[in-house]
Amino acid sequence: MQPSRREIGMLQKHREHIIKHLDELVKCTNYRRTREECVRINLLSTRMLRNVEDLSGAGFNMSKEDSLLEQHRRLLIKITKRGPAAYNQLITALRNVGSLQAVKLLEDVSEQNSGSPFISINERKTTRKSADIVDTPSPSATASASEGACVIKREYNVAGGPLVPYMEPVVGKKRDVKKSDKIHSDEVVGTYNMQSQHHRGVLFQINIIDFSDTERKRNGAEVDSDSLIHLFREMGFTIFAYNNMNQEEFFETLGKVTSSKYAQQTECFVMVLMTHGERVGEMDKVEFSDGSVVDVQKIKSYFQASVSPYLVHKPKVLIFPFCRGREPDLGQPMNHFDSIGTAAARLTETVVETEGRPSTYTNVPSLSDMLVCYASTPGYVTHRDAESGSWYIQKFCDMMADHAHNTPVEDILKKTNERVGTMRTSKGSMQTGSFDNLGFNKKLYFNPGFYTE
Repeated sequence: MQPSRREIGMLQKHREHIIKHLDELVKCTNYRRTREECVRINLLSTRMLRNVEDLSGAGFNMSKEDSLLEQHRRLLIKITKRGPAAYNQLITALRNVGSLQAVKLLEDVSEQNSGSPFISINERKTTRKSADIVDTPSPSATASASEGACVIKREYNVAGGPLVPYMEPVVGKKRDVKKSDKIHSDEVVGTYNMQSQHHRGVLFQINIIDFSDTERKRNGAEVDSDSLIHLFREMGFTIFAYNNMNQEEFFETLGKVTSSKYAQQTECFVMVLMTHGERVGEMDKVEFSDGSVVDVQKIKSYFQASVSPYLVHKPKVLIFPFCRGREPDLGQPMNHFDSIGTAAARLTETVVETEGRPSTYTNVPSLSDMLVCYASTPGYVTHRDAESGSWYIQKFCDMMADHAHNTPVEDILKKTNERVGTMRTSKGSMQTGSFDNLGFNKKLYFNPGFYTE
């Protein structure tokens, strides 16, 4: 008996399955969404897509509807010629855009005796180290198989209701948070006051999981809520936790929290807003459960001294773990960098000196004592696992639990960014965290478990 011939490219049965069901696949998929997703996940290049859509004059004899139909068919046929991984990638693309009928049709093909079997979403749950799930505006699957940890529903604070600290127990992983043995200080730059037993800090947490477009549910996001609530309880914080707010509810509740007695008495304020994000031009934007979008700058403006006087001179940490664009960060190959001279020339800029005079002042900066933390750099997506939560929030909680007892928050953020930077998706995409210092001129030690007041 002769050994079976090794197939080059897409498996023949996969290729034949697509061709056999071509018309059915065209009917149950959206051409625009499918083509965009195929380019986004690098199944097709933009040049390939242009070739697919170039009907070479034949389009003049077709109606617009027939032209789109032909392009749709050509797109799927092109994918059959894209290599051994293309079939699995097509299934991933269709799942990402919510074409679940097409996914089922493709998964129905028998995988017996296959040299490189397709791993279904159910199987991947037990084998993958990380999922290629990102908090982008692109639709994500809603199949129950991919819901992961989100199937457990929690009851959080109610928007529009009375401002009452969240006291419900959390489920899932509970980290062992190391406790301080003293109140830490820094004689060089000074430290923010963090020593009260009952007013150590306020955590305002918003996790938007469900959207008006049900295909865009942020599966796995509730794991992050539980992790943060447990962590900051161990830090001695008063917690206000909300889910699925629309824009009006968010700003109303933000104003209510920052003007409350809790903000007036607290030593520190932390806000975490978890949702879909995007970058338009040079502006970061976030989306609320009703589909409305707002500039991140508008959110930051609520922490100006004139708007939130109770938080003046107090440390404010804003954590935004959402996407800041649609591009996956595939990194840079080692030893493929610009020369030092070229890079230096590009960074050269004119330095302008301005006059400054020391004086006695009665005003304060509009925005000060604030750290703004991001899970990625501008233009790039962030990653979230359907079972274990988002990369950034989970590593942040790990680093806080291990180091907040004796390490200032900026160093913890650096450690978080370092750990996130070592992670990769199955396609090699990575993520780089960052943070902005807005007049955050002292060191912030959380001093968990130790207090003097």
